[in-house]
Amino acid sequence: MRTPAAIALSAAIVLAGLAALAGLSFVGYRAMQGPLKTESQKNRGGDMTESAQRALQPHQAALAATVRAKRELIPQPWAGDELLASKLGGRAYWPAGQPFPATADGTPMTLLAQIDLAEAAMPGYPQHGLLQFFISAGDFYGAGLDGPMEMEALAEPHGFRVVYWPQPLSADAAPVPEPRPGDFLPFDPTRPRRILFAAGEETIGANDAGFEQVAGASVDEIATRYASANGLPQDEVSDALYESLERFGHKLGGHPDFTQSDPRAPGGGWLLLLQLDSDDQMMWGDSGVANFFIRQQDLVRADFSRVAFHWDCY
Repeated sequence: MRTPAAIALSAAIVLAGLAALAGLSFVGYRAMQGPLKTESQKNRGGDMTESAQRALQPHQAALAATVRAKRELIPQPWAGDELLASKLGGRAYWPAGQPFPATADGTPMTLLAQIDLAEAAMPGYPQHGLLQFFISAGDFYGAGLDGPMEMEALAEPHGFRVVYWPQPLSADAAPVPEPRPGDFLPFDPTRPRRILFAAGEETIGANDAGFEQVAGASVDEIATRYASANGLPQDEVSDALYESLERFGHKLGGHPDFTQSDPRAPGGGWLLLLQLDSDDQMMWGDSGVANFFIRQQDLVRADFSRVAFHWDCY
């Protein structure tokens, strides 16, 4: 789960909705307000950050072994909608003669994200082609959250699809359903945003199912030991640790984060393929985060037919 500061951010998003009525975006609202912290955190923020780093020092070697490359997705305002571009929402590229993704009742799915893999240049991913993520309108946005919370069940593509085109050709693009705004989607697909990429890497996060196995202790255990040994408030050390180990944001690869809990079993082999977080134009339930997972062997084969889709919120 997210830190108390992040929970306060959830409340801020609601307030930001009111601010939007006055012409402020969520990002603008946050910039105006500054970081959301308790008075104690304001006074001790730097010390607590340093304490978190020191508390993690005995575990650094184990954490370093979990480093994964990532590409941060940076959505940009966009007046256009190029067919083959990396984007959130908008009109999907689709070849002539291919059935468009649809639900069991024939309702066309909505393009959530489209990634030009040559542009992303993500290590371990195909280095060319177009990767698309489709979801459907409804309470769960196409994810199988009303069934067993097991990865194989979450990989049943009843309400979503992940499609890979190794060699997309715009000349072959067929007419596709126009994107439509809907009350049961996490965003407005008629307002596409262009995606830019930033290279990075990160270690496993606090809310990952495998963290305790990797570090040899839970985050709370690490916090308790360090706080006790150094005469510090345990809750503040714990908050600082969780904050330093947050892995939220829009990204390809890296490690996932969750507002509730990781549906994966430790060592289960499911890697993060794509994560889309809540922002001022995308909202997963109540300030949630969505994840698409893939097995390592499937990613190596560029087989995206068994991707699992999960999201959670407060």
